[in-house]
Amino acid sequence: MSKNTFKAKGEPALTSKQVDAITYAYMDICATDTHLNGSSSGYDGMAAIEIGEAVKLTREDLEEAFPFLLERVGDE
Repeated sequence: MSKNTFKAKGEPALTSKQVDAITYAYMDICATDTHLNGSSSGYDGMAAIEIGEAVKLTREDLEEAFPFLLERVGDE
């Protein structure tokens, strides 16, 4: 893949914006998993609102940090 973000030696070559985007995406996935699959209180309207807000912000962060994501979506 021509847009590889890692150096040949395996050392990360990510920007701080990219690291933040990946970190927040992972945190959002973990929270969503808890709400949908592990929460003792179950899935409620407030959880849906929180998940919806997190997903929107995470998508924007990832698209800004990794612009090629938009190209791939457009190609499909």
